[in-house]
Amino acid sequence: MDEFEFIVVGGGPGGCVSASRLSEDPNLRVALIEAGPDRRGMPNDCTAYGAAVLTPRKTANNWAFESTPQPGLNGRKDFHPLGRGLGGGSAINTLNYVRGNRLDYADWAAAGNPGWSYDEVLPYFKKSENNQSIRDEYHGTDGPVWVEELRTDNPYHAILAQACAEAGLRHNPDVNGAVQEGFRNAQVMMKNGERWHVGRAYIHPLQGSRPNLVLHTDTECTRILFEGTRAVGVEVIAGGTRRVLHSRREIIVAGGGILSAKLLQLSGVGDAAELQRHGIRVTHHLPGVGQNLCDHLDCITGYHVPGDEHLIGISPTGGVALIKAWRQYRRERRGMLATCFAEVTGFLRLGQASPKPEIQYYFVVALAYDHGRDMFFKHGLSLHTVLLHPKSRGSVKLASAQPNDAPLIDFNYLSHPDDLTQLLAGTKRLDTVFQTPAMSKLVKRRLATERCYSDADWSDLVRRQSGTVYHPAGTCKMGSDPLAVVDARLRVHGLQGLRVVDSSIMPAIVGGNTMAPTIMIGEKGADMIRADWR
Repeated sequence: MDEFEFIVVGGGPGGCVSASRLSEDPNLRVALIEAGPDRRGMPNDCTAYGAAVLTPRKTANNWAFESTPQPGLNGRKDFHPLGRGLGGGSAINTLNYVRGNRLDYADWAAAGNPGWSYDEVLPYFKKSENNQSIRDEYHGTDGPVWVEELRTDNPYHAILAQACAEAGLRHNPDVNGAVQEGFRNAQVMMKNGERWHVGRAYIHPLQGSRPNLVLHTDTECTRILFEGTRAVGVEVIAGGTRRVLHSRREIIVAGGGILSAKLLQLSGVGDAAELQRHGIRVTHHLPGVGQNLCDHLDCITGYHVPGDEHLIGISPTGGVALIKAWRQYRRERRGMLATCFAEVTGFLRLGQASPKPEIQYYFVVALAYDHGRDMFFKHGLSLHTVLLHPKSRGSVKLASAQPNDAPLIDFNYLSHPDDLTQLLAGTKRLDTVFQTPAMSKLVKRRLATERCYSDADWSDLVRRQSGTVYHPAGTCKMGSDPLAVVDARLRVHGLQGLRVVDSSIMPAIVGGNTMAPTIMIGEKGADMIRADWR
């Protein structure tokens, strides 16, 4: 009973999708291993409650890592929420459905990864998607991932649209279509106002009807086992008991941009000198494991809008609004508690010659910094300005050989001077939205930017106000160069029976949220695995 054709490690987007698709063949036994729980019901299925409760602190559903001190952020350690539990990041995130720019995938293919151009990955985006409002050649309408328009009915959607227009920003009816630049109300991975994470989309409907798919939650994988250079099993711990699961065909690592590299290193796959420093027996010297870490850096600025019940805030007005919102949500699955917080999003090119947007922006209907851990006793809006194509690269390394120890995560933010230049320019440009006639009559104070007069002031603000937007990628990158970890079919170089299927395989991070692209990687990865075994 502990033998399977495929063992998938990680219950996030790459893992849930891979396990679901591979188990479509009833002759294949597939195990899906997830370190965290399979939680259901409130607050886990309510986007607003789930994100507010689970993101700001360490829980069974949040690894809540912390980076090493970041010189680019004035020496701060950056708090890094990371989904733990079935659904992975999609169980705690804001569920924005964004694919990135078509040129991102052209760059992947041009870097020596055949099969990964935009035209070749688009069918897998469509295969996964069930879009409720956009029906054209760019979108799917019968996939497991339910995508719908926000159901908050917030009047600030129209106010922000007017302000953006006055600031010279264009509206775009589909940022996942022919053109990426422009803004729109967020499309979200929700079904009838409820969080629709990848566990609900790909795994829950199969339980009880697909006996060849075996789900192990609250089960931590400590290492991959090898016979020579072939992966043959995994060691796991559940309820304090250690056991071994055996694979007849392949181990599929799907822990994401941080934990996949950690698991490989614990298993003796990585830079030999680093592994030996921790007393780990080297299975295969692969120096790129844990290198090339990239993330979208997010600069947050706040704007005080006094006592507005349509904006989430800590006040008597906010308390009354929350009670009303709870009643409405229970009746209709609409209103404030159906929010994804980042209700309006857009993309911005910093110059007319730019081939693709360098900046993504979100307007959040609450006044909060530091991942919701720093709340104001007032109402307002937060602007998130996100650097889409950072040139800075960091690393994930082991702190020790103990599986329970958090890894050393060094994003190396703003180490490349171009990153500061672009993020400063984007933050400065988008601040003008709050100086337009539509917003200036509502905004009492620009809390972070009102004293920014020079580029030195703006630079200081960016270093002080920036942090992760939860998109770690690239640490097991795809390619054929010396730091590549997997080939274009996601097989780990130099080993057999081992693949990586998650955001860590991205050669360069996509220009947008990484959830939908990782689901696509799961779909395409499962297809390649099945084809290779035929």
